[in-house]
Amino acid sequence: MITLENVWKTIGGKHVLHGINLIVKPGEIRAYLGHNGAGKTTTFRLILGLLVPDSGRVEVLGVNPLKNPEVRRRIGYLPEYDLLYPNLTVLDNLRRYALLKGVYDEKGLRELIEFFELEEYSKKKVLSLSSGTQRRVAMARAFLGSPDVLILDEPTRGLDPEWRLKFKRFLGEYARENKASVIFSTHILSDIDDVCDTVTVIREGQVLFSGSLKGFTEIAPSGETVLVKVTEVETALRILRENGYPPKLRDGFIALEKAEPAEVNALLVKAGLRVEEVKRNEPSLEEVYTMLHRPSNSSAFPSRQE
Repeated sequence: MITLENVWKTIGGKHVLHGINLIVKPGEIRAYLGHNGAGKTTTFRLILGLLVPDSGRVEVLGVNPLKNPEVRRRIGYLPEYDLLYPNLTVLDNLRRYALLKGVYDEKGLRELIEFFELEEYSKKKVLSLSSGTQRRVAMARAFLGSPDVLILDEPTRGLDPEWRLKFKRFLGEYARENKASVIFSTHILSDIDDVCDTVTVIREGQVLFSGSLKGFTEIAPSGETVLVKVTEVETALRILRENGYPPKLRDGFIALEKAEPAEVNALLVKAGLRVEEVKRNEPSLEEVYTMLHRPSNSSAFPSRQE
């Protein structure tokens, strides 16, 4: 359980958070959306007990993380940038973090290495790995000790489509089975529909929207349009229809609503087709902000909260 109640925070004379209210219940995955500088990182540091709020209440698992720092061992944190030890091996990185956190368990550590498919890299130095593989190491680190609270900052950054899909499925199962409270920051709006139960949008430290996924999609529908370019269009259209996708042609692409790029790509490649491009076409956060914002003559942001 994560609770922020009327939290204000000023840094360097600037108001970074303006009366933020936020609750993440056990088993819930909450999207936390906002541009860089919106106040997301400050929120995360408050939850981790690394910052003191000017006023308001911050609790994690029923305690103040500043006064009870031992609660941090029950929090898993994945920062936007991996912050690994580049000259240590994958295995030594995970062992060191587990020891520092006080959750060292060799069996659990090996299980994470296996799940995140890091066995072949376990004895290689991190600096020799691709960015996507380094991201999987950082993800494994976040799950050390089977945390009850997870803070995930751009977790799918740098992952290929297959691993993005696998991780999102794993995260949903983990939250449900472990009753974990998860706060999930992303700039990829399609990730929200895939894994999140609730959504909070902030801008300049103020809440624009906080509520259910259904409420968010009614205000700012993501569209979830996937665009596919193939050489044999008619064959692709037939295969997609046979597999339950109602395709449309749009500017030289096949357009699909409510589809997952990795699954569509795998389906067409399996059928022997050459896929030239697969991409999402979705609104940007700027467009979401426009949908949520009051007219330009209004001096304040709306506060649409639960």
